[in-house]
Amino acid sequence: MTQRLNLQRPRPVVLLFALVVGVVSLACGGGEATADSAAPLAADSTAESDVVVLDTTSIRLGGIRVAVVDSITTSGLQVTGAITYDANRVSHVGSRTEARVLAVRADLGARVGGDAVLAMLESADVGQLRAEERQGEELVAIAKENFAREQRLESQGISSRKELLLAEAELRRSEAALRSTEERLAVLGAAHDHGAGAAYSLVAPFAGTVVARNVSLGEVVGPTDVLFTVADLSVVWIELDIFERDFARVRAGQSVVVTVSAYPGRRFIGRLAYVGEVLDETKRTVRARVEIPNGNAALKPGMFATASIQVGGGGPAMPVVPQAAVQEVEGRQVVFVPGDAPGEFRPVPVVVGETVDGDRVIILSGLRPGSRVVIAGAFALRSELAKGEIGEHGH
Repeated sequence: MTQRLNLQRPRPVVLLFALVVGVVSLACGGGEATADSAAPLAADSTAESDVVVLDTTSIRLGGIRVAVVDSITTSGLQVTGAITYDANRVSHVGSRTEARVLAVRADLGARVGGDAVLAMLESADVGQLRAEERQGEELVAIAKENFAREQRLESQGISSRKELLLAEAELRRSEAALRSTEERLAVLGAAHDHGAGAAYSLVAPFAGTVVARNVSLGEVVGPTDVLFTVADLSVVWIELDIFERDFARVRAGQSVVVTVSAYPGRRFIGRLAYVGEVLDETKRTVRARVEIPNGNAALKPGMFATASIQVGGGGPAMPVVPQAAVQEVEGRQVVFVPGDAPGEFRPVPVVVGETVDGDRVIILSGLRPGSRVVIAGAFALRSELAKGEIGEHGH
């Protein structure tokens, strides 16, 4: 059973090429085109909201041709999925203690290096630890001087061995206290800023792109707030659902050819990195993950992708149609199929796979091999639907 687009508005049928034929009649007859002269091209005056109805003359002038869908057997298993971040290359960055935002140094979309400053923060906790750190550094300096003096006095026989050991112990205690303070600063993410009072910098954990910013100047933030999200987009993932019937053909390590609608005719090569072990009982699928190099950041998280997993051997027969047969109607890819009555054509939503033979595309869902489909003139049919929409908006 074919699907229908859910077009909500009733749409009058627009006559294909009526204006052209009227002009031809005018040129041939030397006078005005009348309603009678255009009558042979008239189609039914009303039709179903997602159906175009044309007579044989309009079909011929529109170059509309219908054929049985071809099929192709591929070695690739065709699966659709969505591009996501590599979970090992994305980080949510925030303050580890309550703080106030003094400055924002990185904006959305900025490319940053590792340890690049994203924002400057001010925290009372950091200020207190910084004061303890400065005091600790002074105590260590004094303890070192005392220990050095006791070493000289002990070597001259002026001071006892016991006094030397006491000075050494005091030095070790002061150094341990300083290390403890420095470690607490490190826990708060402020160890790299020295002598800056209560202010400290929030830095990127690695080189990447700022893909989210959720902070403003002067805002008070806490340890649960995500201020920035930084992602390394040099590698991305594609999450796939493998149907139960295909599970035995799929294994980690297989090569995957990926296409996206944003780059027609371009292929991206990745690797199947993971195949799940647990079946989703509702969808009857297992989750799989493709890793794909993305050095120029052409692939964006959130994009819809078609993946051809190179499983080897003969795959199932897949319907294939000319690229021109696929049109976009109301944001969805469709092909046109003959309706129940002569001259009727209706759009059927499809999911398009990879391009083969340069000018044909595999249909992943929406059609079956052996179905009848418009292989030429689909653009004219799409124009008829668009004219119907324009006519409605004009009233």
